[in-house]
Amino acid sequence: MTFEIFQIPHDDESARSWLERVKAFRLLSLQTAPESFLSTYASEVTFTDDIWYGRLTNPSVATFVALQSGRVVGSLALIGPLAHPPEDLSPLGNPWVSIDRDALLKEPENSHWRINGMFTLPEVRGQGIAKALIEKAKVFGCEQAALSGKGFVGSIAVDADNLPAKALYKKCGFVTIKEEPLSHGSSRTVLLMKYTPEIVVST
Repeated sequence: MTFEIFQIPHDDESARSWLERVKAFRLLSLQTAPESFLSTYASEVTFTDDIWYGRLTNPSVATFVALQSGRVVGSLALIGPLAHPPEDLSPLGNPWVSIDRDALLKEPENSHWRINGMFTLPEVRGQGIAKALIEKAKVFGCEQAALSGKGFVGSIAVDADNLPAKALYKKCGFVTIKEEPLSHGSSRTVLLMKYTPEIVVST
């Protein structure tokens, strides 16, 4: 079945028209695969509509959705540019609070963007939807970096045990640069993977 990747505009009308669909899909994703996220359904189900609206209108966040017959079947948020390069951030860090440019000690060499909340419904996997979402985000990030005269660098955090996701991100050009335990004494670890356009991954 065909699909399309759509970037939700930041204007008021678009944010209000997409709010319920984005909210419902995000909450569904947190329920469907809680192990895939650092956030939880219990936390985000308490969010007010103002919070969801703020996410959709935030100029530092690009929200992409995958649509099949008008139904949202996948989404991701691209957050940036972040105040620090991937090497200086933890895979457990919250990128929503890492866009504070007032925290900059020096101007970063590259424009760093974090892919966040990446998810596709289980029943549509294998159709290339997740890869298409990531590629769309990478193109957008490169365009935004070029506007500031910088190179683009992307990052994404993933559970080390999520083998399909790791394989997908590797296929999309991401390489692991960090691994940290989810919490003190936890056997679960989270990887931080980095992408730069210069990296070519052989298939």
